[in-house]
Amino acid sequence: MKINPVMNPNILSYYQTARITPVQASVPIGRDEVSFSDDALSFSKVMAEVEFRTQEERNHIAEITNAIRQGEYRIDSDKIAEKIMESVFRR
Repeated sequence: MKINPVMNPNILSYYQTARITPVQASVPIGRDEVSFSDDALSFSKVMAEVEFRTQEERNHIAEITNAIRQGEYRIDSDKIAEKIMESVFRR
């Protein structure tokens, strides 16, 4: 069995050559494009028309949104941990 040397004497020249060689973009530069199927568009339209939230839920969401915008929203890590544990033991 042949063991290759740890230090290749040509390794420095490999790095120098790699630094000099310009990198060519293999993908043409342009704009990204996203398209949606007709089914996805119609589903999105239906979902936009359906109202899932009660007025109380909308008010609660507005309060949280305003607190976040004003930098006053605080995350209760104990409450999050409690909810995670509830969901784990519910299974």
